[in-house]
Amino acid sequence: MLHGCSDRDNRGTVREGPARIDSMARRVLWPFLAGAVAGAGGLVLAQALAPRRRLDRRLIKALLGDNEVSPTVLVPGILGSRLFRPNGSEAWLNLGNSFGYHDLTLPLQLPLHESKDQLVARGLLGTDSSLPRMFGFTEYADLVRLLEDAGFRRDRNGTSPSYHVFSYDWRRDLVESARALGETLDELAEATGNPEARFNLIGHSMGGLVARYYLRFGGVEPTEKAPVTWAGARRIRSLALVATPNGGSIPALGAVLNGERVGFSQTTLAAPVIERMPSIYQLFPPAGTRPLIDRGGEAVPGDLHDPATWQRLGWGPWSPHAPNEPRREFVTAALLRARAFHAALARPPITSCPVRVIIFGGDCLPTLARAVVLDTPGLPPRLEPVTRREADWMLEAGDGRVTRSSVLADHLPAAQDSDTGSGVPEAKAVFFGAADHHGIYEEPAFQSHLLRLLLRPERAAARTRA
Repeated sequence: MLHGCSDRDNRGTVREGPARIDSMARRVLWPFLAGAVAGAGGLVLAQALAPRRRLDRRLIKALLGDNEVSPTVLVPGILGSRLFRPNGSEAWLNLGNSFGYHDLTLPLQLPLHESKDQLVARGLLGTDSSLPRMFGFTEYADLVRLLEDAGFRRDRNGTSPSYHVFSYDWRRDLVESARALGETLDELAEATGNPEARFNLIGHSMGGLVARYYLRFGGVEPTEKAPVTWAGARRIRSLALVATPNGGSIPALGAVLNGERVGFSQTTLAAPVIERMPSIYQLFPPAGTRPLIDRGGEAVPGDLHDPATWQRLGWGPWSPHAPNEPRREFVTAALLRARAFHAALARPPITSCPVRVIIFGGDCLPTLARAVVLDTPGLPPRLEPVTRREADWMLEAGDGRVTRSSVLADHLPAAQDSDTGSGVPEAKAVFFGAADHHGIYEEPAFQSHLLRLLLRPERAAARTRA
């Protein structure tokens, strides 16, 4: 296991000075605030278009050759797929998103699978246009560049090595997305002419949750009695979980309650827009993570996926200033769906995972792990420390967006007996290093481990069976 550079005490708390805390805050907010200075000068453009370090193929020459390599499929995280209107115009991300309101709001309609609009997911953010990179979304361009430098080519059926992109509507329920992932892999297998084809998957951030669910259950519903069947193993050869919030991410709560700024726009991802995205609730820290504290640093009881917690604290549609029954019904459905989703991911399997699963994460930045609940019902929690003492309570080692603890899902009982320290029983190995959430594919150690996973040749038995 690679260890990062965070300074921890014996409880795992990161102890950093105010300057380090300020640096963390800038990294967390950068993707959404960077566009605000785009019109003031060329700094952001220079960052987006600056030459990136290229892979020297001599470093992986021992991995290259005539060996058969499984195709790779990229599963992006939230905001990672481009969204288009029926007329072909781009709804996310475009220049208009950064200056004014471009409607991304899903209908307030139940059941959740009926809450949909006409936007279509297509492509990968930041790989075909420099604009997303101006907002800090550099990870997918970095990943594509890494793969192509290593000899991968996009959408080449029957030619190895190749890579493909699974585009999905990141606003919607992740079980629905997992089901769509399975359909996409079936279509790719048919296109290769090999009905037994299996793929190497890279699940980035929220995309790792989609891939994990598919691996465990395929596309079945997350009922209490559904066992872990490893239904997705028929299509997965290996799975890289990169910066995946297996234990949730507390900034998702802030996004629902406060919204997120996109460049100059306060409305494109305003709170009422994000509130109607079922996926965002599936990013909340699940039961057992203790993500809420009071002003004295003591844990505040409450499950973020329990509507009773929201009602008690007066959040969202339960605010005493904005009661709204239809909104309450929608948020209740989204919270309970998220609870069922995480319960399914936490369910211990009866059999071992037949797929090689590797976890990648960064742990060199102080990262928000807890929110401070204020005394007055209806006030949203505070997500930024205002004192050094609060920073000790609220921050942990991570990549600036996702904590090390979340990547490991170390709140789950399986973590206690795991050789990797992870509560994700399917994980065969874990690698941590000096990388932030959006720059992880530029980190040399990650590049080495990831390429070695993807370029491992198919075993002779697997080729014969196919």
